[in-house]
This record gives sequence, C-alpha cells and structure tokens, in this order.
Amino acid sequence: MKKHSSKLYQVILCLILFDSCFITRSSNAFVPRVNEPNQQELESTSIQIGKAAIQLIRFGQNDEAIKFLELAVKLNPKEKDLWTSLSEAQFRGNRKYQALSSLNKALKLKPKEQSIYFRKASIYMDLNDPKKAKFYIKKGLLINNKNERGYFQLGNAEIMLNNYKSALIAFKTSSSINSNFWQSINNEGLVLYELNNSKEAISKFQSALKISNDAEPMLALAVALFSSNNKSIESLNLAKNALKSNPKYVLNDYQAQQLWGEKLQKSAQLLFKMQEMKKVVNEAKEKSQ
Repeated sequence: MKKHSSKLYQVILCLILFDSCFITRSSNAFVPRVNEPNQQELESTSIQIGKAAIQLIRFGQNDEAIKFLELAVKLNPKEKDLWTSLSEAQFRGNRKYQALSSLNKALKLKPKEQSIYFRKASIYMDLNDPKKAKFYIKKGLLINNKNERGYFQLGNAEIMLNNYKSALIAFKTSSSINSNFWQSINNEGLVLYELNNSKEAISKFQSALKISNDAEPMLALAVALFSSNNKSIESLNLAKNALKSNPKYVLNDYQAQQLWGEKLQKSAQLLFKMQEMKKVVNEAKEKSQ
C-alpha cells in the first residue's frame, strides 16, 4: 500500500507542477525548462496541491496528504484553508498536537473565524480535555452566539465535566436555535435521564426520533421505556431495531464515547440481559468485534 501511495504522490505532484514548466524542442528531443515561478503562480499551485490533498484525505491517505499540505503551506503560508486542511490530515493521522499547532497558524490569519475555535475544541475533547475545549467553544460563541452546533459542543463538554445542569442549558439553547437539530434534543434526554427525570427524557428521545431514525435516540428511548415499564414490547422492538442499525451500541465503551451517563448505561445492560434480546445482542457483539 505504501508503494502505491508513494507513486500516487509523485504522479499527482508532477501533474500539479506541470503548469510551472515549459517544454522546448531541440533537434532531437523535447527538453523541459523550468520557469522561475512568481508569487501568483506559487499561490495557484499551492491551492491545486491542497485540492489534491483533500482527495487523499477522503481516501484515508493521511500521511501522503500531510506531505502535500506541508509543501502547500510552504508555498503559500498566508492561506488559512491550507492550514485547516493540514490540521485535518494531521488529526486523522493521529498527530493531534500538530493539528492544534496548524490551527493556531490558521487563527493568526483569521482570528475571527469561528469554525477554527470549534475545531480546536473538538481536538481537545478527543484528547479528553473538556476544560480547554469549553474555553475555545466559548471564544467561538463570542463571535457568533447563534450557532447551534457550538452550543451542542458546549453541552458535550459540560457532560464530560459532570456539569449536567449547565449541559442541559447548552442543549436547550442549541435546539431553540434549530428545532430540527435532533442531536441536541437527544442529548437533552441523556442529561435528563442522569438527573432522574425519565419522563422528560423519554419525551426528548421521542422528539429526536421523529426527526431522525438514528440508532441513538431509538436505543435511548428503548432503554428509558424499559426502565419505566419493565418488559415493554415497544422497548424491546426499538432496542432490536437500534442494534441492527448500529451494532456498536451494544458496547459500553461505545456508549460512553457517545456521552451516555452511568445510569443510562446500567439500564441498557439490564435490557440487554432480557431473554428476548439475547439473539440480537449476541449478533451485535459479533459484528462489533
């Protein structure tokens, strides 16, 4: 795979840089002659390299994308989008601190670019540092306080900090900005369940499920219904469909990654132990290995 990646890198780079060259003809052969590029040509070339790198990221060739983008930012260090693309490649290549450094370069160029603050926050969340994540989310929201995804991100950071009431406020603000943003509505339910308000939690999961038939609100609703109405046929059917849709939800670690609280996870385990769930649970575990 590495050999193919290296060849792809060389071929694409040659194609990109071809415009910076001319070919003259001698009596016997075509002879390449490289022109000295001006700044405009360098900037244009850097953008083309950046586009090629984005394609590599999409195909999972993150190391090769990093090489492209490191060249691109050398050619055009004042282009913010190249730094953010480099950060994305670095993050996907598990170079998270380098990704943060690249975002810092982007911020120097565009200090009021809200998305960069949110991207930094996402990386800090991934590094299990919700305190720093919260700091950058709030800086981003100072630029635009009508961003539902920013408040959603803030709510997630608050959950990680065990600030459930603050998380609930953030999710409610998010869903008030965009009533169809089911992720925030669903997470309101996650928080309410941990605060022992299962009735309101069920209402939120139902609302989220009306907007999106995603496995998360489906299973969360199943668990909440099961805990309030033991052996409910509706809860069993919902749980089976959810695990068929996304088998990973059978795993505690995956639930935790989705910010499920301890109470909801414990209730889920009780549901999974039901005889009616045995076959589906075993199949989900096999698919998740």
